[in-house]
Amino acid sequence: MPNEPLLFQLIQLSEGYLLRQKRASAVQSAFKLVADSQAKTIKALREYAEHDTTVNVQGAQEAFARVRVKEETIDPLTPDLRREVKNLAVQIAALKECANALRSEPVDVVRLNKGLAVLQASQEKAVLDLIPEVKSELDLAQRALGDEFGQKLRATLAEIGVSIGGRPPKFEIGRYELDANFAKRVSVLRYGKDVVAPHISITVDATVKAYQAAVRAIQGRDVDGASWIVQFVDAFRGVERKREIQNGRVNLVDIYIEMVLMRQNRAFAIEPSKRTFADYSRAQFIYDFYEFAISRHLTHQGYSVMASQSTKSQTDSPAKSMWIVEGDSPYDGHFYSDIQLRKE
Repeated sequence: MPNEPLLFQLIQLSEGYLLRQKRASAVQSAFKLVADSQAKTIKALREYAEHDTTVNVQGAQEAFARVRVKEETIDPLTPDLRREVKNLAVQIAALKECANALRSEPVDVVRLNKGLAVLQASQEKAVLDLIPEVKSELDLAQRALGDEFGQKLRATLAEIGVSIGGRPPKFEIGRYELDANFAKRVSVLRYGKDVVAPHISITVDATVKAYQAAVRAIQGRDVDGASWIVQFVDAFRGVERKREIQNGRVNLVDIYIEMVLMRQNRAFAIEPSKRTFADYSRAQFIYDFYEFAISRHLTHQGYSVMASQSTKSQTDSPAKSMWIVEGDSPYDGHFYSDIQLRKE
């Protein structure tokens, strides 16, 4: 059942604004009539005075010429009235959008979110007073959709041996977080905190396909750990040399960027473009870093990797730190920033 008190307030407010809009439009029309009437009167007097007449209209012409109602009253108020009519039209449309969304069964979260976004920009106190309740209805409707979507997704993933946790709008699928936005009808899939699928249609089929594609792209690769740690150490030394670092501490993000460059082939060097670029995503690097440098603790020439957890200021910037997933949940991990090589 729709929220009848809220529905009544939305309808009542839209009707009140419609009446205000009509009155503002009536003033605009009256102003136009006055301006047109004055202009026509002045013209008629002028044309009459240009011919032999028995009535002296000079005084009337001078009197009408002195009347500056258009310049002093109509012209200053017209822009404000025009703006008022336009703003009220926007408010009325948004209020009706919200009311129609609430009448739907189930509540149309897309329309309700669209209407709410407009109302939140309003300067009208009556509108602003309603926003918390409209937002509450939107949250309830999204939660209901999330529960239904979550049940269907859980059942489908269970068929392929995958469990799902969390609560809508955020779900946990292994090391991946699914952030669903039912108002916009899209969801985002992250490996830990890094986006791997930014625009997934909110359907069970599309979600499962996006998850399976991400698993193949990140965890399903055949990577030789020994070769990877060699490249990592070389990238470390490369950044250290280029930036003339003396303290032996190199930023992890800088190492990742260096490794991406090291992986490019001759075709990219000749013609840098999307076509010639050899992709190595941030999520892939994060997975490899944990598997080879932290979990398996691989070494190269007797050197192992020692990673320092990020400070608060570093965690605020993805250019300074990376969230490394260390367990079976996207939230099980730490931010890392500075890397050192330690002689075993």
